[in-house]
Amino acid sequence: MKNYLLKLRDRFAHISTWGIGMTIAVANILLTPSPAPSAEQIRFWYPPFGEFTVHVSDLDKFVKEGVLTKRLDFYLGRLADPDKKQLREALATRYDISRITIAQFAYSPIGEVLIKRMGRIIQMTPDMNGFSAIRSSLILSAQSDQGLSVVNLLERYPVPVIYMDLPQGLQAYADISQLIYKKDQVFASIERQVADEASKSQAVNRTLDTTNQDLRLAGNVPWTKEQFTYLQGDRNVTVPVDLYMPQGLGKPAPLIVISHGLASNPDTLKYLSQHLASHGFAVAALEHPKTGSRDFEAFLSGLSKSPQPEEAIQRPRDVIYLLDALEQRGKSDVLWRDRLNTEQVGLIGHSLGGYTVLTLGGALLNFKLINQECSIPEPNISSFNISKILQCRFSFLKVDNTVLSDRRVKAIIAINPLGGSTLLGKEGMQNIKLPIAIFASGQDIFTPAIPEQIFPFTWLTSPNKYLVTFSQGTHFSFLERSDRGTVVVPESLLGEKTGFTHPYAKAFSLAFFQTYLNQRSEFASYLTNNYMQAISNPKFPVSLITDYSEAQLQTSLGE
Repeated sequence: MKNYLLKLRDRFAHISTWGIGMTIAVANILLTPSPAPSAEQIRFWYPPFGEFTVHVSDLDKFVKEGVLTKRLDFYLGRLADPDKKQLREALATRYDISRITIAQFAYSPIGEVLIKRMGRIIQMTPDMNGFSAIRSSLILSAQSDQGLSVVNLLERYPVPVIYMDLPQGLQAYADISQLIYKKDQVFASIERQVADEASKSQAVNRTLDTTNQDLRLAGNVPWTKEQFTYLQGDRNVTVPVDLYMPQGLGKPAPLIVISHGLASNPDTLKYLSQHLASHGFAVAALEHPKTGSRDFEAFLSGLSKSPQPEEAIQRPRDVIYLLDALEQRGKSDVLWRDRLNTEQVGLIGHSLGGYTVLTLGGALLNFKLINQECSIPEPNISSFNISKILQCRFSFLKVDNTVLSDRRVKAIIAINPLGGSTLLGKEGMQNIKLPIAIFASGQDIFTPAIPEQIFPFTWLTSPNKYLVTFSQGTHFSFLERSDRGTVVVPESLLGEKTGFTHPYAKAFSLAFFQTYLNQRSEFASYLTNNYMQAISNPKFPVSLITDYSEAQLQTSLGE
């Protein structure tokens, strides 16, 4: 794509088509999750060369027949054949998302922000935001027999001419390029780092050869599941907890707390709770108030407000109150005495739960960065990072120098976390000194890997840090379906089957907490890329590194 753009720029020495080629690319990306019915033309101004027009009928012919008309050849003629094929597929791809789901999203606060940002680029007139047109065409397209696709959106856009703001589109393209296209370069750079680390760790590799335990398998410790509730004093609400208790250990069990993501609940990581309990860990999986599945259902139904700014503070405090309650019960209830070691606590969090465990592990809210990133009035922001929009909703907090860490926490695993790009930033992440592991998925469109996980990893100063990357992973790869779930995720967004993905989480989390909670150093040999490759499935490749610098990341983005 880079070479193609350079060629187009050269062509503009005569009649510059570089901006037009970029506009087609931007239209492809931005229209995919969004607009266009009954439109006949896409127009944009490329100074100093004037106004240009792309005819929708030409795009339709290209998609259906693979034919470039003379007019469209002017823009796309210099694309390599593989790029033409990719563009054609992108324009024709059908997204099986129901009308109800699209409508719920389009009328949600985050959905409205995204669509208004799109509408600033894809306008109804040169001075009119295309928000209403985009939203209606999204819903109508999803409702139609043809389903949601770029071509179908074009056929349902309510005005004959779509006006594109090219400068804004190019700025958005730069952001989207990092989220979508440049990620492949970054993952390739990580693979080179994997090879470099492997050459330096022969001693560890030899240690691994002598081990024969399969950490993916359940342990032989019996356990029971109990229902536990406690009072969260700041909220003045009772919080439910699924408590998995190992039996017959003869000593207090180290405790692991699991924090779910937005619109989720403890069931989505139940397989991890059961696995760790079978190996002698107590697991407490709470359902956060306000951001759990039951509360989010009310939000989608219009009966309650969307997640409020104070959740950035209250979610970590939910966990602190839980630890206090379990500690107090161990002191006051003779039946609970010596069952839990609340001084040796590990945390696992997914998505918004990932943010939760990062703060409990020492990360500080970075209000300087929050104000810098979120002070621009909507819709004058080019970013299409969905997680950043959610983070900016938390920017209305008026509390500074807020410390949310807890001394009892000794190790954390953050799966597809958000927060690194805006809420925490470099200064906030550098405060984590505990052993930490971050899972990053290459196909995650909700908490994209580069800004939310890989950059934050490079900022860590902890001597024991792990970045586990899954090039084919999605935001939902490490979850399981829950009967209590309220948001139905389309199959196309789920990724590979759980049989390919969950064994990694089981094996890594067990080795990680055995090493850093139980102080069993022999399990450190499992925290290597060598072991991850030994258990890997080619349908779901994995890489593990312990050292990757911000300079390496910046270099890979600039290639």
